[in-house]
Amino acid sequence: MCQACESVGLDATGVQLIHHYSNAIYLLPAHNAVARVTYGHDAAERVARSQVITRWLGHERQFPATQPLEDISPVTVRSLAVSFWAYYRQPDDARPLTSRDLAVLLRLLHQAGSPPRPLPAWVPLTSLHATVEDRLLSAALTDDERTWIMARIAEVRDKIAGFDWPLGNGLIHGDAWAGNLLHAAGARPAGVVLGDWDWVSTGPREIDLIPTWHAVARYGKPASRISDFISQYGYDLGQWDGYRVLMDMRDLVQLTGPIRRAPDSEPHRRLLRERLDSLQSGDTTSIWTAL
Repeated sequence: MCQACESVGLDATGVQLIHHYSNAIYLLPAHNAVARVTYGHDAAERVARSQVITRWLGHERQFPATQPLEDISPVTVRSLAVSFWAYYRQPDDARPLTSRDLAVLLRLLHQAGSPPRPLPAWVPLTSLHATVEDRLLSAALTDDERTWIMARIAEVRDKIAGFDWPLGNGLIHGDAWAGNLLHAAGARPAGVVLGDWDWVSTGPREIDLIPTWHAVARYGKPASRISDFISQYGYDLGQWDGYRVLMDMRDLVQLTGPIRRAPDSEPHRRLLRERLDSLQSGDTTSIWTAL
Protein backbone atom coordinates (compact mmCIF):
# COMPACT_ATOMS: atom_id res chain seq x y z
CA MET A 1 0.00 0.00 0.00
CA CYS A 2 2.84 2.41 0.81
CA GLN A 3 4.30 1.81 -2.66
CA ALA A 4 0.98 2.57 -4.34
CA CYS A 5 0.50 5.77 -2.34
CA GLU A 6 4.05 6.94 -2.98
CA SER A 7 3.63 6.47 -6.73
CA VAL A 8 0.73 8.97 -6.81
CA GLY A 9 2.09 11.37 -4.21
CA LEU A 10 -0.18 10.45 -1.33
CA ASP A 11 0.88 10.15 2.31
CA ALA A 12 0.32 6.66 3.73
CA THR A 13 1.08 7.63 7.33
CA GLY A 14 -1.33 5.88 9.68
CA VAL A 15 -2.83 3.69 6.95
CA GLN A 16 -5.46 1.27 8.35
CA LEU A 17 -7.14 -1.77 6.83
CA ILE A 18 -10.88 -1.20 7.30
CA HIS A 19 -12.39 -3.90 5.08
CA HIS A 20 -11.21 -7.09 3.42
CA TYR A 21 -13.54 -9.44 1.57
CA SER A 22 -13.73 -9.49 -2.21
CA ASN A 23 -11.58 -6.35 -2.13
CA ALA A 24 -9.40 -4.67 0.47
CA ILE A 25 -9.99 -1.08 1.57
CA TYR A 26 -7.45 1.01 3.48
CA LEU A 27 -8.10 4.31 5.21
CA LEU A 28 -5.58 7.08 4.43
CA PRO A 29 -6.09 9.46 7.37
CA ALA A 30 -3.77 12.15 5.98
CA HIS A 31 -6.11 12.69 3.03
CA ASN A 32 -9.54 11.68 4.40
CA ALA A 33 -9.51 9.13 1.60
CA VAL A 34 -9.46 5.39 1.05
CA ALA A 35 -7.30 3.20 -1.15
CA ARG A 36 -9.19 0.32 -2.69
CA VAL A 37 -7.34 -2.83 -3.77
CA THR A 38 -9.11 -4.76 -6.54
CA TYR A 39 -8.17 -8.29 -7.54
CA GLY A 40 -8.49 -10.21 -10.80
CA HIS A 41 -6.89 -10.41 -14.22
CA ASP A 42 -9.04 -7.52 -15.51
CA ALA A 43 -8.93 -5.46 -12.30
CA ALA A 44 -7.26 -2.40 -13.86
CA GLU A 45 -9.85 -2.23 -16.61
CA ARG A 46 -12.76 -2.59 -14.19
CA VAL A 47 -11.36 0.07 -11.87
CA ALA A 48 -10.82 2.55 -14.69
CA ARG A 49 -14.36 1.96 -15.92
CA SER A 50 -15.83 2.39 -12.44
CA GLN A 51 -14.10 5.75 -12.03
CA VAL A 52 -15.37 7.09 -15.36
CA ILE A 53 -18.92 6.02 -14.56
CA THR A 54 -19.00 7.32 -11.00
CA ARG A 55 -17.62 10.70 -12.06
CA TRP A 56 -20.26 10.92 -14.79
CA LEU A 57 -23.02 9.88 -12.40
CA GLY A 58 -21.95 12.38 -9.77
CA HIS A 59 -21.18 15.35 -12.02
CA GLU A 60 -23.58 14.94 -14.94
CA ARG A 61 -26.50 13.02 -13.48
CA GLN A 62 -26.35 14.22 -9.85
CA PHE A 63 -26.59 10.60 -8.78
CA PRO A 64 -25.18 9.83 -5.31
CA ALA A 65 -22.29 7.54 -6.21
CA THR A 66 -19.04 7.26 -4.27
CA GLN A 67 -16.45 9.51 -5.90
CA PRO A 68 -12.80 8.97 -6.87
CA LEU A 69 -10.20 11.46 -5.74
CA GLU A 70 -9.74 14.21 -8.30
CA ASP A 71 -6.54 14.06 -10.37
CA ILE A 72 -5.37 10.79 -8.80
CA SER A 73 -5.27 7.90 -11.26
CA PRO A 74 -5.39 4.23 -10.27
CA VAL A 75 -2.09 2.35 -10.21
CA THR A 76 -1.13 -1.29 -10.59
CA VAL A 77 1.17 -2.86 -7.99
CA ARG A 78 2.13 -6.53 -8.36
CA SER A 79 -0.93 -7.19 -10.56
CA LEU A 80 -3.27 -5.53 -8.04
CA ALA A 81 -5.25 -2.45 -9.07
CA VAL A 82 -5.21 0.28 -6.42
CA SER A 83 -7.64 3.18 -6.73
CA PHE A 84 -8.23 6.18 -4.48
CA TRP A 85 -11.64 7.42 -3.34
CA ALA A 86 -13.27 9.90 -1.02
CA TYR A 87 -13.77 8.57 2.51
CA TYR A 88 -17.30 8.67 3.87
CA ARG A 89 -16.92 8.55 7.63
CA GLN A 90 -19.96 6.82 9.13
CA PRO A 91 -21.56 8.50 12.16
CA ASP A 92 -21.44 6.48 15.36
CA ASP A 93 -25.19 6.90 15.83
CA ALA A 94 -26.14 6.39 12.20
CA ARG A 95 -29.35 4.52 11.46
CA PRO A 96 -28.94 1.21 9.61
CA LEU A 97 -29.14 1.56 5.84
CA THR A 98 -31.81 -0.68 4.36
CA SER A 99 -33.43 -2.00 1.23
CA ARG A 100 -35.67 1.07 1.17
CA ASP A 101 -32.61 3.29 0.74
CA LEU A 102 -31.23 0.93 -1.90
CA ALA A 103 -34.48 0.90 -3.88
CA VAL A 104 -34.60 4.71 -4.01
CA LEU A 105 -31.10 4.85 -5.49
CA LEU A 106 -31.59 1.95 -7.91
CA ARG A 107 -34.74 3.54 -9.31
CA LEU A 108 -32.70 6.68 -10.02
CA LEU A 109 -29.76 4.72 -11.43
CA HIS A 110 -31.96 2.74 -13.79
CA GLN A 111 -33.32 6.03 -15.15
CA ALA A 112 -29.90 7.68 -15.56
CA GLY A 113 -29.59 6.98 -19.27
CA SER A 114 -26.55 6.00 -21.30
CA PRO A 115 -23.08 6.67 -19.86
CA PRO A 116 -20.37 8.53 -21.82
CA ARG A 117 -18.43 5.40 -22.70
CA PRO A 118 -19.65 1.98 -23.78
CA LEU A 119 -19.95 -0.55 -20.98
CA PRO A 120 -19.43 -4.29 -21.34
CA ALA A 121 -22.50 -6.47 -21.47
CA TRP A 122 -23.27 -8.17 -18.18
CA VAL A 123 -22.23 -11.84 -18.13
CA PRO A 124 -23.57 -14.05 -15.33
CA LEU A 125 -21.08 -15.28 -12.73
CA THR A 126 -17.98 -13.78 -14.36
CA SER A 127 -16.06 -13.38 -11.10
CA LEU A 128 -16.87 -16.85 -9.81
CA HIS A 129 -15.91 -18.45 -13.12
CA ALA A 130 -12.54 -16.65 -13.15
CA THR A 131 -11.90 -17.55 -9.51
CA VAL A 132 -12.63 -21.26 -9.93
CA GLU A 133 -10.67 -21.42 -13.18
CA ASP A 134 -7.58 -20.05 -11.40
CA ARG A 135 -6.13 -22.94 -9.38
CA LEU A 136 -4.19 -20.60 -7.13
CA LEU A 137 -7.26 -18.55 -6.22
CA SER A 138 -9.38 -21.69 -5.80
CA ALA A 139 -6.81 -23.71 -3.86
CA ALA A 140 -9.43 -24.44 -1.17
CA LEU A 141 -11.51 -26.48 -3.64
CA THR A 142 -11.08 -30.10 -4.68
CA ASP A 143 -11.04 -31.00 -8.35
CA ASP A 144 -14.52 -32.50 -8.01
CA GLU A 145 -15.80 -29.28 -6.45
CA ARG A 146 -14.32 -27.20 -9.26
CA THR A 147 -16.01 -29.46 -11.81
CA TRP A 148 -19.34 -29.21 -10.00
CA ILE A 149 -19.23 -25.41 -9.72
CA MET A 150 -18.28 -24.99 -13.38
CA ALA A 151 -21.17 -27.24 -14.40
CA ARG A 152 -23.59 -25.21 -12.29
CA ILE A 153 -22.30 -21.97 -13.81
CA ALA A 154 -22.90 -23.35 -17.30
CA GLU A 155 -26.38 -24.54 -16.35
CA VAL A 156 -27.44 -21.20 -14.88
CA ARG A 157 -25.97 -19.26 -17.80
CA ASP A 158 -27.86 -21.45 -20.25
CA LYS A 159 -31.16 -20.81 -18.50
CA ILE A 160 -30.57 -17.06 -18.23
CA ALA A 161 -29.71 -16.81 -21.93
CA GLY A 162 -33.31 -17.68 -22.79
CA PHE A 163 -34.98 -15.02 -20.61
CA ASP A 164 -37.09 -12.08 -21.67
CA TRP A 165 -36.47 -9.35 -19.11
CA PRO A 166 -39.57 -7.36 -18.08
CA LEU A 167 -37.54 -4.38 -16.79
CA GLY A 168 -35.40 -4.18 -19.92
CA ASN A 169 -31.67 -3.59 -20.30
CA GLY A 170 -29.58 -0.59 -19.37
CA LEU A 171 -26.99 0.71 -16.93
CA ILE A 172 -26.75 -1.59 -13.90
CA HIS A 173 -24.59 -1.55 -10.79
CA GLY A 174 -23.97 -5.30 -10.90
CA ASP A 175 -23.69 -5.97 -7.14
CA ALA A 176 -26.43 -3.86 -5.61
CA TRP A 177 -27.02 -4.78 -1.99
CA ALA A 178 -27.55 -2.70 1.12
CA GLY A 179 -24.00 -3.37 2.32
CA ASN A 180 -22.72 -1.15 -0.50
CA LEU A 181 -24.56 1.89 0.84
CA LEU A 182 -22.89 4.61 2.91
CA HIS A 183 -24.19 7.60 4.82
CA ALA A 184 -23.01 10.86 3.24
CA ALA A 185 -24.19 14.17 4.65
CA GLY A 186 -25.66 16.33 1.93
CA ALA A 187 -25.99 13.58 -0.66
CA ARG A 188 -29.30 13.86 -2.46
CA PRO A 189 -31.99 12.67 -2.28
CA ALA A 190 -31.57 10.93 1.09
CA GLY A 191 -28.05 11.44 2.49
CA VAL A 192 -26.86 8.09 1.14
CA VAL A 193 -24.35 7.11 -1.56
CA LEU A 194 -23.90 3.83 -3.44
CA GLY A 195 -20.39 2.36 -3.69
CA ASP A 196 -18.45 -0.66 -5.03
CA TRP A 197 -18.82 -0.16 -8.78
CA ASP A 198 -16.49 -2.94 -9.93
CA TRP A 199 -19.21 -4.71 -11.89
CA VAL A 200 -20.99 -1.76 -13.47
CA SER A 201 -22.19 -2.84 -16.90
CA THR A 202 -25.09 -2.91 -19.34
CA GLY A 203 -27.56 -5.63 -18.49
CA PRO A 204 -31.02 -6.60 -17.29
CA ARG A 205 -32.16 -4.40 -14.43
CA GLU A 206 -33.47 -7.41 -12.51
CA ILE A 207 -29.85 -8.22 -11.65
CA ASP A 208 -29.75 -5.21 -9.32
CA LEU A 209 -32.91 -6.36 -7.54
CA ILE A 210 -32.15 -9.99 -6.74
CA PRO A 211 -29.67 -9.32 -3.87
CA THR A 212 -32.47 -7.93 -1.70
CA TRP A 213 -34.64 -11.03 -2.14
CA HIS A 214 -31.62 -13.25 -1.62
CA ALA A 215 -30.66 -11.53 1.64
CA VAL A 216 -34.05 -12.40 3.09
CA ALA A 217 -33.97 -16.01 1.88
CA ARG A 218 -30.36 -16.88 2.70
CA TYR A 219 -29.29 -14.52 5.47
CA GLY A 220 -32.48 -14.33 7.50
CA LYS A 221 -33.16 -10.65 6.94
CA PRO A 222 -36.72 -9.54 7.78
CA ALA A 223 -39.31 -10.13 5.06
CA SER A 224 -40.15 -6.43 5.36
CA ARG A 225 -36.97 -5.74 3.39
CA ILE A 226 -38.73 -7.02 0.30
CA SER A 227 -41.97 -5.10 0.84
CA ASP A 228 -39.99 -1.94 1.65
CA PHE A 229 -37.98 -2.35 -1.55
CA ILE A 230 -41.11 -2.91 -3.65
CA SER A 231 -42.76 0.17 -2.16
CA GLN A 232 -39.90 2.37 -3.42
CA TYR A 233 -38.89 0.66 -6.64
CA GLY A 234 -42.36 -0.36 -7.80
CA TYR A 235 -41.75 -3.92 -8.97
CA ASP A 236 -42.07 -7.33 -7.29
CA LEU A 237 -39.27 -9.51 -8.63
CA GLY A 238 -40.54 -12.51 -6.70
CA GLN A 239 -43.57 -12.76 -9.00
CA TRP A 240 -41.47 -13.15 -12.16
CA ASP A 241 -40.97 -16.57 -13.78
CA GLY A 242 -37.18 -16.18 -13.81
CA TYR A 243 -36.93 -15.48 -10.09
CA ARG A 244 -35.80 -18.97 -9.02
CA VAL A 245 -32.95 -19.03 -11.53
CA LEU A 246 -31.73 -15.63 -10.35
CA MET A 247 -31.79 -16.92 -6.78
CA ASP A 248 -29.69 -19.90 -7.88
CA MET A 249 -27.29 -17.48 -9.56
CA ARG A 250 -27.02 -15.33 -6.44
CA ASP A 251 -26.33 -18.45 -4.36
CA LEU A 252 -23.36 -19.17 -6.58
CA VAL A 253 -22.15 -15.57 -6.41
CA GLN A 254 -21.84 -15.99 -2.64
CA LEU A 255 -19.14 -18.63 -3.10
CA THR A 256 -16.66 -16.26 -4.73
CA GLY A 257 -15.37 -14.36 -1.70
CA PRO A 258 -15.07 -17.42 0.57
CA ILE A 259 -13.21 -19.38 -2.12
CA ARG A 260 -10.65 -16.59 -2.50
CA ARG A 261 -10.17 -16.07 1.25
CA ALA A 262 -10.42 -19.67 2.49
CA PRO A 263 -6.71 -20.57 2.07
CA ASP A 264 -5.65 -18.04 4.71
CA SER A 265 -8.79 -17.51 6.80
CA GLU A 266 -10.53 -20.09 8.99
CA PRO A 267 -13.81 -18.11 9.15
CA HIS A 268 -13.94 -18.06 5.35
CA ARG A 269 -13.18 -21.78 5.20
CA ARG A 270 -16.23 -22.36 7.39
CA LEU A 271 -18.36 -20.12 5.17
CA LEU A 272 -17.21 -21.93 2.06
CA ARG A 273 -18.01 -25.35 3.50
CA GLU A 274 -21.42 -24.22 4.75
CA ARG A 275 -22.46 -22.70 1.44
CA LEU A 276 -20.94 -25.24 -0.92
CA ASP A 277 -22.20 -28.24 1.04
CA SER A 278 -25.65 -26.67 1.07
CA LEU A 279 -25.70 -26.10 -2.68
CA GLN A 280 -24.33 -29.51 -3.56
CA SER A 281 -27.06 -31.15 -1.47
CA GLY A 282 -29.76 -29.21 -3.32
CA ASP A 283 -30.74 -27.19 -0.24
CA THR A 284 -32.36 -23.90 -1.31
CA THR A 285 -33.81 -22.79 2.03
CA SER A 286 -31.23 -23.00 4.84
CA ILE A 287 -30.02 -19.76 6.43
CA TRP A 288 -26.33 -19.02 5.84
CA THR A 289 -23.82 -17.34 8.11
CA ALA A 290 -22.60 -13.86 7.14
CA LEU A 291 -19.31 -12.29 8.26
